Amino acid sequence: MPRIEGFKFGSIVIGGKRYGRDVLILPDGTVKQRKGGLWRYGRHAIMKSEIEELVKASPEIVVVGTGMRAKAKLASDAELYIKEAKVELIAVPSREAIERLNRLVEEGTRVSALIHITW
Repeated sequence: MPRIEGFKFGSIVIGGKRYGRDVLILPDGTVKQRKGGLWRYGRHAIMKSEIEELVKASPEIVVVGTGMRAKAKLASDAELYIKEAKVELIAVPSREAIERLNRLVEEGTRVSALIHITW
């Protein structure tokens, strides 16, 4: 799995590539830019469909970076889905999420992540 090498408001660098949108990272190292935006998800909502994609990749842990000021929140059905899937969830501000994600990857833990790169 690639390492997150840089992060600042509106930008994240993973495996040497810069992304200007939120990203989903799967345990096999696949990095996808988050689709949609304000028009699709509303104000900083993390939807069940996104969490489903992360859980279907069979991680031990799902890490969600909730933004620089933790404005992004899991929709209630997304939170319920992850509890029912019995997958550990770490939902913290994005800078902390990145540090934890990198550490978990170094330890060999199978992890999926969604990192919100704005507020």
